[in-house]
Amino acid sequence: MNSRRWFITVSLCVVVFGALAAFKVMQIRAAIAFGESFPEPSQTVEATQVEKTTVQSRITTIATVVAPQTIDLRNELEGRIANINFTSGSTVKAGEVLLQLDITEESARLKAAQARARLSELDLKRVRKLRKNSTVSEERLDQAEAQFNIARADMAELKATIDKKTLRAPFDAHTGLHQLEVGEFLSANTIITRLVGINDHIWVDFSLPLNQSQLALGTSIKVLPNSDHQQAVEGLVIAQDSIVSADSRNLMYRARVTNTQKLPHNTIVNVEVPIANKLDALTVPASAIRHDALGSFVYLLNEDSANSGYRAQRQSVVLAPAANALSGDTHLTATITKGLQEGQLIAANGSFKLRSQLLVFVKSRPQIQP
Repeated sequence: MNSRRWFITVSLCVVVFGALAAFKVMQIRAAIAFGESFPEPSQTVEATQVEKTTVQSRITTIATVVAPQTIDLRNELEGRIANINFTSGSTVKAGEVLLQLDITEESARLKAAQARARLSELDLKRVRKLRKNSTVSEERLDQAEAQFNIARADMAELKATIDKKTLRAPFDAHTGLHQLEVGEFLSANTIITRLVGINDHIWVDFSLPLNQSQLALGTSIKVLPNSDHQQAVEGLVIAQDSIVSADSRNLMYRARVTNTQKLPHNTIVNVEVPIANKLDALTVPASAIRHDALGSFVYLLNEDSANSGYRAQRQSVVLAPAANALSGDTHLTATITKGLQEGQLIAANGSFKLRSQLLVFVKSRPQIQP
């Protein structure tokens, strides 16, 4: 009797368990069918082909703008200021008198020297006439010629002194600031003002380490803007220093740049300089490059004809250091040295949305090059 009850109980439990299992299976199948009724997740990106182009490694370094003509105007002789003929920050012409020291004493002495020179000249002419008639000795003629030469030398000395006290602009220039006043006494070698020549070009001086110092004369460099209202300008390397700096162990170069930006003397700028020969390499848009803990990678787009789209495939790549393409916008491209082949289709803008094996559609399919 007890066995029969246990049999009935176990049978009922098995029937209930089976019913529950069947119901659960039906629920799972219904959920799977419901999920399959939705389309497969996908993303839309822009795509591009890996292209081969000519690239050149470049570096950006700091440079200094140097005016081709610039001097600190100084007085060679001491004296009191008689006239100041320029103002701070003005433009002056070559040969224009900028500052006149007092030359009253020198002018008076010059007049006396000129009078002595005229008297010596007259005396020399008389002696020469007398010497033709053998009236005077050869010694007297030599003395007259010596006196005349001494008088002319005195005149030349005084004129030189007056010229040294008359400071002129050696070239067309912009003057610097000054605080000079008429009547002020200046010691010798006092700075009057700084003159910066007016030229249509400037020099840009920069230095490179020895392992990157391979620039030939005539190499093109680019001066980068320091502000939004300036534009990059091209220049040519015109000179290389003959020695390496004892402080930095770098080699100095000088480039000639058209001064379209009106950069003042001693301005600090950035220059982009080529440091290697031109090479053929693979380039891709910079937006295609992704980075994570495993390194740099791109997403290859493999055609999925069944879904009329593509499948994303992660592909690790190695980037070239500081290499810029010579065609197109160099700041929007990256150079690949390993991991890709020419003609492969990769995701560009929007690649951050992808993962491996995700269904991908592209906005426009590029024509595959034969």
